[in-house]
Amino acid sequence: MRDESSDFLSLEEVFELVNRFEQGIQTGVSYFFDVHEFVALIDFFLDHEAEERAYETLTKASNMYPNSLEIKYKWAEYYHYIEDYERALEFLKDFELIDRSNPELFYLKGEILYELKDLNGAIESFDIAVSIEPSDNIEILYRISTFFLENEEINLALKYLLSSYKKEQNNLAVLFDLGYCFEWLNELEKSVRYYNEYLDINPFSASAWYNLGIVHTKLGELEKAIECYDFCIAIDPDYASAYHNKGNTLASLDRYNEAVKVFEGLTQLEPENPRIYSLIGECYEKQELYDKALDAYNRSLSIDPEFADGYYGIGIVLAAKKKYDLSLNFIRRAIALNPEEYDFWLGLGRVYFETNDLDNSIKAYREATSLNPELPDAYLSIAEVLLYEERFTEVQQLVDGLGGKFDTNATIKVINAAALYLSHRTKEALDILRDAKKIDPTSIDDFINLVSPVADKEFINSINKL
Repeated sequence: MRDESSDFLSLEEVFELVNRFEQGIQTGVSYFFDVHEFVALIDFFLDHEAEERAYETLTKASNMYPNSLEIKYKWAEYYHYIEDYERALEFLKDFELIDRSNPELFYLKGEILYELKDLNGAIESFDIAVSIEPSDNIEILYRISTFFLENEEINLALKYLLSSYKKEQNNLAVLFDLGYCFEWLNELEKSVRYYNEYLDINPFSASAWYNLGIVHTKLGELEKAIECYDFCIAIDPDYASAYHNKGNTLASLDRYNEAVKVFEGLTQLEPENPRIYSLIGECYEKQELYDKALDAYNRSLSIDPEFADGYYGIGIVLAAKKKYDLSLNFIRRAIALNPEEYDFWLGLGRVYFETNDLDNSIKAYREATSLNPELPDAYLSIAEVLLYEERFTEVQQLVDGLGGKFDTNATIKVINAAALYLSHRTKEALDILRDAKKIDPTSIDDFINLVSPVADKEFINSINKL
């Protein structure tokens, strides 16, 4: 951290010092600098990543002022800067023997100990820094929280933020970071609370409204999220991410016309962004306005001929229009450009299924599971193909192989129950359906639509008793 002594000099004075220092090096003339001027020079060179100049300045300063504590502290900062943490600690130890009343010393020591993987030592040092001036330590508390936040130590950041909040409840920086930390920890109601406290003080913060919109989205409060994005855009009409999120939220609510208008507004800010036109195409696709969807996807490709989502979107529209051969060509092109995209393989599997190419359909779905084994859709699709081919034992093996990974997914249980029922294992099928009904009562209707056991009166009666 920088020593505040450099604040005694204006920016113009610092530049004059730097020029004088540089002239001295070029001409060989030794100019005089007092300790505060050396400190200002060192700060300047470190701030501007001029490592060699910082070292030269420190060397000259040490020769001129060998007993200066301020210069010793700057050596510690320098070695911290170049990541020679052991050397930095050596200088701090000397400093600590003489002056233990400087919170900056213990703050820097905390950073260094953290870099040396001594977390407990870092926390101890930070806590000493906080205790030195207990009545006036808001700034140091916030700096410690920021350090931990930057290193993704969210719980530790929160500890110091909450201490800051107890002392000063209207500190905007603290409130904003509290909202962020609680969002990170998925304590969303608390996140909303602190963002709202921030906005009560500063209602014209576009970034706070934007972040609050994200939290409401995670809470499933989509109308509130849209309202937040509207406030964000009203404050900053160029806030592109707010348009993106608002459009996506409207699309998730099936309000596709409104979403298209938002995305069209976004094209004014980002006219060369092919993804926006792809999103517009998807909205039209969902409304079965296929010609408009194709126009939008083609527009995305006119901006970027290598934009994989554009090819995939065209492929999906062509499949909807039952032009399967063309569809496969476009989806394969998308995969060639981006072979790691889960949705592309999922879409390829569906088109192969529509063409009754079941082996290739399963291969595509299996590729999707390898790319993202934590999503259920590809496993469901494999199970559906196996059920369609009456490979009931393989359905059971697939579900068993998943263990309890998707134990709360009613659709997987329905397919499993269907395979068991069609294998004449009715008691096991009923046990699975009982579990599925607890998750989603409509799953019984899904099972009946899938298997059509209407002629099996005894089984229907058993289902009705679940």
